[in-house]
Amino acid sequence: MVEISDLENQIESTLDTLELKQKTAQEEIVNSFIDKYKNVQAIIQAGNSKDEIVKKAKALLGAARGYLETSSDYQQDFLNEMSKTEKLIKQL
Repeated sequence: MVEISDLENQIESTLDTLELKQKTAQEEIVNSFIDKYKNVQAIIQAGNSKDEIVKKAKALLGAARGYLETSSDYQQDFLNEMSKTEKLIKQL
């Protein structure tokens, strides 16, 4: 069973890879992903209810696919991490 702590850890991993991507290639869309992930992270850290966290986390669904509409480079670490995050959200 997936716990909120699992999601929190995965969001941290995803943010690490997003921030690394942003250091190497400044892309506005990556900045927007970082903001969205940090918003969910803040809600988790604030101790909100699982229902509130899931509701806000659903805003992250489809983000990886959205990025692929702007790039054809499927072999990026942050996309793999975003995919893992989305899978966890769907399991909550």
